[in-house]
Amino acid sequence: MHTFIRKAGHLAEYFVLSMLLLRGVRGGRNGWRVEWGVAAVALAAGWAGLDELHQAFVPSRGPSMLDVLIDASGAAVAQLACAAAALLRGRPTSGGQAGSAS
Repeated sequence: MHTFIRKAGHLAEYFVLSMLLLRGVRGGRNGWRVEWGVAAVALAAGWAGLDELHQAFVPSRGPSMLDVLIDASGAAVAQLACAAAALLRGRPTSGGQAGSAS
């Protein structure tokens, strides 16, 4: 149970981090774009990797590639949620204006 709670914590922390990174990447613009989502996930995954590298030098801790994967998964799920929310609101995505006729 302890391991499950810790891994769920990783997922939740990087979910929130990815959403905050999206806000930073998109600046004052609204909506969601693939480029912004990919950048947010890449930044979060990079941070997860650096955190695990740091843990390699802490005597009571150890690095775990599984943790990096869980962290990156949390970041990716956050971007999927943000994309879905943008589509439901009818805001633009990377395909252009939502609701425009082709």
